[in-house]
Amino acid sequence: MHVGLLAQHADAIGVTQEPMALILNRHAAERLPQGVGCRFARIGILDLPHSLDFEVYDESLDQMTELVKEFSGDLGPPTAVVGMYEQVTLPAARLRDRFGVPGVDTETALLCRDKVLMKEALRGSGLRLPRFREVGPETPFSELEDFVAGLPGKIVLKPQRQAGSFGIRIFNDAGAFLTHARSSGIPGGYEIEEFIEGSVCHVDGVVRAGEIRFLSASRYIGDCFSFQHGGQPLASVTFDSQAMLARFTDFTELVLKHMGLRDSTFHLEAFLTPDDDLVFLELANRFGGAYVANHLKAVCGIDLARESVLACTGQPSEIRMPANALDLAGPGASGWLYPALPEKERCVVKRIQGLDTCPGSVVLSEIPDIGQELNDDITPFASSGKFVLAAGSSAAVEQDMRRLIKSYAVEVEMKRAA
Repeated sequence: MHVGLLAQHADAIGVTQEPMALILNRHAAERLPQGVGCRFARIGILDLPHSLDFEVYDESLDQMTELVKEFSGDLGPPTAVVGMYEQVTLPAARLRDRFGVPGVDTETALLCRDKVLMKEALRGSGLRLPRFREVGPETPFSELEDFVAGLPGKIVLKPQRQAGSFGIRIFNDAGAFLTHARSSGIPGGYEIEEFIEGSVCHVDGVVRAGEIRFLSASRYIGDCFSFQHGGQPLASVTFDSQAMLARFTDFTELVLKHMGLRDSTFHLEAFLTPDDDLVFLELANRFGGAYVANHLKAVCGIDLARESVLACTGQPSEIRMPANALDLAGPGASGWLYPALPEKERCVVKRIQGLDTCPGSVVLSEIPDIGQELNDDITPFASSGKFVLAAGSSAAVEQDMRRLIKSYAVEVEMKRAA
């Protein structure tokens, strides 16, 4: 049983010979290629709003439960539930618990989705955490005042169960936050936390039977917040030091242990502070978004989507020996780049500049065609192109990325109304 599926990950499914069923929203079903849809014995359609709200699948658990019961009459009870994406990891876990299917359970999935619960689970772990507290419309204003009075500098207000920096507000100081709270109120399901100065890093990998089988650690150039709200490019570069990878491995092992995540792909984010300290940001029991999976498949030969399906179905990992990105890709570094697409409305590609000066370190790219329509669907990472680069060091990869950011541009014109 698959909950949600993107066409680009269709090659990852079908790791067993059992008939498969798929549950997804109507919009996704309509865009699913026929060659993919025909691989499923049954497809269930959910009446959900098509949006970037990562909670809508979980809010439709009753619909999903009834579909699974219906499918069970034809195909037998489910033996596995696959949920590869942020919006489906939690409902997939709830379905496992409801139908007695092995895999990541609801308790663990909640820890990997809820930004308050995950940090509470890490108290006492010895890892550094931002100071935080859950807030909502019922939180007394005096308690907000007391909490932010102890925080230096900026204040972060964020949803507990969204992703990709959606819904996040950053305030310059406690006064600005309190002014906002007094005038606009605080929505339910939010948290406030200390703003941590430093680089945002992400760690991606596979854990099986509690052992990390694969790990890659990267530093963002830019960040999701600046990409979503400031029109800045989004990119990341792997660390070229085995010593740094060892630090991230130790850090990640502690996080996974305290979360109880033993069989899954994972995407962990942490701050690397100016004083060289690691501070936990968040963890997800799925592979990284944007171009993370494409990057690691191209450079390391690790198919994180397939590893997700293998973990969810209880099949052995295809990674035979524990390894990190440097073990598999060799000395050097690599990374991926999403140049921002400034236009947010539907538009058509008119001209592309900078391809003649594209660095030789580019090993994979997706460039739009002239005349191609952009922004024709809702996506969390709208970009003007996608690139993977590999070179002899982290510095060399970053240098080439910055060259590409300066030279590459897509000129568009607005889509005329029909």
